Amino acid sequence: MNIKKIIIFISSIVFISSAVLNAQDYLKHSLGIDFGTTLFAMGTIPIITDLVFKPSEGASGKFYDGKFGIRLSYNYTYLPKQSIDVTLGFYAFDTHYGSSGNPTTDGAGNIISSAALNKFYNGSTIAIPASIGVRFYFNKSNTPSGFFLLPKVGMTTFIVNGKELRDDGSIRYKTTAVYDFYISGEMGFRIDLFSQMGSDWDVRPFIDISLLDFGYSFTPGIRLIPLPRLAIGILF
Repeated sequence: MNIKKIIIFISSIVFISSAVLNAQDYLKHSLGIDFGTTLFAMGTIPIITDLVFKPSEGASGKFYDGKFGIRLSYNYTYLPKQSIDVTLGFYAFDTHYGSSGNPTTDGAGNIISSAALNKFYNGSTIAIPASIGVRFYFNKSNTPSGFFLLPKVGMTTFIVNGKELRDDGSIRYKTTAVYDFYISGEMGFRIDLFSQMGSDWDVRPFIDISLLDFGYSFTPGIRLIPLPRLAIGILF
């Protein structure tokens, strides 16, 4: 008899919870295109590298040359104010550096390479960032919109094709892969555009604006990325 009561009680809770969740005015899925990756690759990183790696006097060209990037995001809202956040993207950049030094000579004292070309490096890199986390929304209504906090884990894979002129005048070509694991917390806003105007469409647009991404990277150390996300997409 007690077992039957427990089963009935648990079934009632499950039924009531399902009814409450189904009654909420929110859409469970969202797909977005994150243009913040492009801003990061072409804006944030060049500024940081110019500050950290100042080019030597007389050097020409950029140390870092950012290319295009993009990232896709998917959210699954399993509770009115909580959703799983998954992202996957890519961005590309080139790196260059050179320095002068003593000329490279052979055994007879003949110059093999000039001082201006004693050392240089050219590399092209493709970065593939991916992350997964859980969004927590803070608002007065039971909807996945407004201010959010997003604790997450992620990894960025860097595929580097480089060409280097060594001190002995030989040129070395090398392809390497570097993996950067990190944990971080992101904060920002999601704006459900049409719901603000009273629209209850089954498919409607949204905007994601991120304010800060702060955490720890297991490769370089402290991770601090201002404005990493500027995404638009659809809820359905």
